Amino acid sequence: MLKKISTIFFLLFSINAFPCWIAEGTFSTDGEVWKFNQKIEHNKEYIIPAGEFAVHLVLVEKNKKPDILKYEIKQKKGLKLELISKGEEEELELNKVRDIFAKGESGMPNSIITIKLSKI
Repeated sequence: MLKKISTIFFLLFSINAFPCWIAEGTFSTDGEVWKFNQKIEHNKEYIIPAGEFAVHLVLVEKNKKPDILKYEIKQKKGLKLELISKGEEEELELNKVRDIFAKGESGMPNSIITIKLSKI
């Protein structure tokens, strides 16, 4: 009986030990706008499809809050993905909208990512 109780306790405790975030906002490039609403865990890469583009997001956490958002924007060209823009944003605040202006690589379009992070 004690084994069952302690197993249940450790399972519940370990599930709550990994906080998650909800990232909602928009991505726009070349005059087109796409909305997204994605659950994000720390240090995992998420790919958000947006027409012929793909936004890769990784949230790095320090001190129990999201500190750095790394992003890559790629465009589908045939069977390959071509890099449009890459960067990171620091000191993100919870429940506040943040605009990220991503300057495109040479010859590539500029992009805007509007994002709001909320804790689940």
